[in-house]
This record gives sequence, structure tokens and C-alpha cells, in this order.
Amino acid sequence: MENFIKILKEFDNNRKESINTETVWDEVAVGKCFLPCAEEILCNGYFLIDNEFILDFGSIELYYHEEYDGGLKDHKMYHTNEKLPKSYLNKIKKYPYGQLTLFYRSIIENNGYPYFKIGSVNLHQSGVDVTFENKEKQYRASFLIRSYRMTKKEDFNNDNVLYDPCSSHLYDDMNNAGLLSLGKRSTIEWIKYPKGGKVIQCPRRNLDEKPWQFMLENLKEIK
Repeated sequence: MENFIKILKEFDNNRKESINTETVWDEVAVGKCFLPCAEEILCNGYFLIDNEFILDFGSIELYYHEEYDGGLKDHKMYHTNEKLPKSYLNKIKKYPYGQLTLFYRSIIENNGYPYFKIGSVNLHQSGVDVTFENKEKQYRASFLIRSYRMTKKEDFNNDNVLYDPCSSHLYDDMNNAGLLSLGKRSTIEWIKYPKGGKVIQCPRRNLDEKPWQFMLENLKEIK
């Protein structure tokens, strides 16, 4: 997984350079910072699970939100303090710290949602996000696995296996691969594999005008 983490860390390097050199730091600049990462993720590798299943990405959607005042805001992103229900804060104030679960304790300790460790997986109502947040710089970043294919290793074929465009189907495929099974510790490896192709950048699907969807050219999806 170290190689995959390195890909995600490049976003922060690109972000730092862009903020220091570009005249405008906006949604377009954010997309440019992530594009090299998207090209590497979509064109040059896949996840191998327990040496049995392959999880391959066809399109991914970027989500990016700065928590500090005056920062860029992504109102569609789930994991931000903007989306933290006030009922949580009101609820935990009634109880001693020692009676609270880890979830509520983390909110107190971080004065809001905690920052995910880079490479963490976040499951939510729309599907599965891969995160690369930064607590020091106070930004949240992740990509939704919008289109993907999960296959048995022996069935994997770049030309014939279609991509599933329904992001929430990944819950079931993860379960089929044992990733959500109690008692099983799966091994996940990022395998460099030059699939080739070109990445197209376009607005996110059914959301807004942000140019933050990245997809393979001539993507063969289930219709």
C-alpha cells in the first residue's frame, strides 16, 4: 500500500506548489493538483485483495473542503464540520467524558469530526471514499469510487470486463471479497499495471459544475 499512499501524498505536494505559485487558488486549481494522481490511479494500477480479487477503478470523483474561515468549501462533501449535526454536540455535553463512545470522544478531542488518516476508507450513503485529509493544513480530501469493476483474479481482462457505474454496489462487492466480514483480515496490495488510456476531466455527475470527475476515455460501462 505504500506506493498507493505516495500517489495520494502527491496531491498535498501539488497543492503547496499551486498555492505558492498560482495567482488564483480555486476549484480549477484543485482539479489540476489532483489530475496527476487520478492519471496514476486510473491508468497505472489496481488493488489486489487476498491474491484473489481485483478492484479496478474506471472513474473517480474528487471532494475537497477547507475547514478554516475563508477557505474553499465543498458543500456536497459528507465528512466536514459543516455537516456535523448540532444534535451530536448537544447530546455529548450532557454526559461525562468517560461515559462516551469513541465516536463522541473523537468529536470532543478534535472540536469536530476527526481527520482521517491518509488512505482510509469512508463508507457513506453514496458509496465508498478513499481519503487523504490533512489535519495540519485543515483540509478534507477524498475521492468517491464512482465507476469500478471487482473481479476474480483469473477473470480479469482489461478489454472484456465492464465497469459498474453504480458506486453503492461496491458495498456488496467488498462483502463478497471478505472486506466487510468479521473475523477475516484481508490483505490489500496496490499493483502497478500499465493499463494505458487517457483520463478525461469533467464536472461531477449529478452534483455541480466543479470539474472534479476523472474518468478513463472510452469507458466501457454496464448500461
